Amino acid sequence: MAQHGSIGSRIRRTFSVPAHMRAPAAFVGGMVLGMALLTGAFFAPQLDLASWTGPGDRPGDHVIAIGSQGPAPIEIADGKRALKDAPPRMIFSQIILPAEAAPLVLATGKTDLMPLTTVSVNAANPRDTRPAIALMIDDLGIVPDRSAHALRLPVEVTLSFLPYGPVSRPLAQAAAAKGHEIFLHVPMEPRGRANPGPNALMTQDSDRQLRAKLDRQIADLGAVAPLAGINNHMGSRATADRRVMDEVMRGAAERGLVFVDSVTTRNSKARAAAATYDVPFIARDVFLDHGEGQDFLLAQLDELERQARTRGIAVAIAHPHSTSLEILDVWVKGLEAKGLRLVTIRDAIEIESRRSQLAMAQ
Repeated sequence: MAQHGSIGSRIRRTFSVPAHMRAPAAFVGGMVLGMALLTGAFFAPQLDLASWTGPGDRPGDHVIAIGSQGPAPIEIADGKRALKDAPPRMIFSQIILPAEAAPLVLATGKTDLMPLTTVSVNAANPRDTRPAIALMIDDLGIVPDRSAHALRLPVEVTLSFLPYGPVSRPLAQAAAAKGHEIFLHVPMEPRGRANPGPNALMTQDSDRQLRAKLDRQIADLGAVAPLAGINNHMGSRATADRRVMDEVMRGAAERGLVFVDSVTTRNSKARAAAATYDVPFIARDVFLDHGEGQDFLLAQLDELERQARTRGIAVAIAHPHSTSLEILDVWVKGLEAKGLRLVTIRDAIEIESRRSQLAMAQ
């Protein structure tokens, strides 16, 4: 195995041995490389993490994370797998941690397609531990001027576009070019008589119809902008149907997308389905503007900040209403002075997974 760069630099490895030998071989290899990395740490500003996987990994395979205490083996739980570009939650929510293991970061990647990607952590700069807020603006693409206004918000704000919006494609393309995280706002069947829009996912649809609708919507918006994930538009009936959610999560898993539950019903099956298909998941905590008036919105922002300080991370959804956008323009500029930070949805998922990881280790 050839080493690229000096000791302590970023390392990428692929390790392939018979399945029954993989765990001990990976651990021994990790021990050797770990000692070299720890020696090189005196000369390098970065703390490096190395990992191995073989083609066609299956449950029981191991990866190695080189941390400050040396190599730590991580065993993937039965029935779980790593997905391309998945945040650590994809592994840490489903692994068996040996009692002596205290890994810092686990590199992830999609087995069978590519080697696991090494992740480096700058040891000189501790993680930003300020309470974090993830803000999503959805229902975009229908009203041109208000949808365009959302692009004036900081790039950390996630923007979610309706698939049938007349300006969804050009604005999603522009937002992606600016650096925003782009989501598809998938219309789903609600309870009652509200109309979710054309080609909504309906509980009466067959599995094939559900996938055909979802695949077409993903392909259409994804053709002009890289998609980070999807969230439901309406969907109080659809998200409560496990069969519908299973089809949605299969589609998300195949593309490495995350899912945000807008939580339009307390009976949502989205979280359970996401766990089954290893889809990175987070639920909305606060709707900012489902009531009317500035006072309501400001009160919801106060609640959002309170939840962020209490739990370390909070997720909010707002809509492209004129009042909402004008207030958010000002509000986001004051977060730093309040000791808060704005993060993307994917960052929020990673933060939440890190909290779960620490809780598991304890």
